[in-house]
Amino acid sequence: MRYINIRDLSPDAPWKQAASDAAKAVREAQPAERTKVINDHQDIWKDIKEALWALSYGKCWYCESIDPRSDNAVDHYRPKGNVRGAEPPHSGYWWLAFECKNYRFSCTFCNTIRKSATTVGGKQDYFPLWDENKRAKCDADDIEEELPLLLDPTKISDVRLIAFAEDGSIGPAVDKTQEREYRMAGETITRYHLRHPVLKERRAVTLKDVRELIEDAEKHLARYVRNKNPVERNTAEEFFQKIRKRAAPNAEYSMAVKHLLAGLAPTNDAARSVLESL
Repeated sequence: MRYINIRDLSPDAPWKQAASDAAKAVREAQPAERTKVINDHQDIWKDIKEALWALSYGKCWYCESIDPRSDNAVDHYRPKGNVRGAEPPHSGYWWLAFECKNYRFSCTFCNTIRKSATTVGGKQDYFPLWDENKRAKCDADDIEEELPLLLDPTKISDVRLIAFAEDGSIGPAVDKTQEREYRMAGETITRYHLRHPVLKERRAVTLKDVRELIEDAEKHLARYVRNKNPVERNTAEEFFQKIRKRAAPNAEYSMAVKHLLAGLAPTNDAARSVLESL
């Protein structure tokens, strides 16, 4: 998960008007009719999907995968309908159904309940909170009072709570003494299906490739330090640029790459040099 600046999302005037009209229709509908009204206006979020896609260079906002074969979705971070597992039952954040800042570009595996041989995950309509008593129940309530347990890629403080290992595995970046943050990371990893074996393998392959680039860069950098041969310096620089591309915002699993660089930086000049350039 990499930070997405949703403030860069700037829908045009016709979209804003259509969203405003749809939101008004939902507010005026009887509670029993809200779901139908929302579904009747689903083109609102479909029409903005390309703009959401562009904010992450086509990557899922939750797992950083690029899958052009998948029918990627616009996820409502706060579910527009029923909130699964809420106690007491919750009919959803219907008043946010057409609020673009509630939209997240998501791949099918992160957004839909799926099972593998070893894992189960998928956000769907889950939205657990640290304190259920703080859950907003209508548009008059302040959602800022909530403490979501699902990390939000539009929050800088959230994306730092997940850590990656070189084998592609994933876990909380904080220990259990930070109880809420630890649970947030755990819930997120489960609900967004971030331990899916295919995803783990793809991260592992990426990190293996980057580790090899770092080792090559370090080798040439060390030779330059010893011999002051500019050819070695230039070759090291070429490897630096290749590594930077793998950590760039448009690269798959770039946050895992940044974690690898940060882990190696204290003892590896090449990793530290690239990390400082990002």
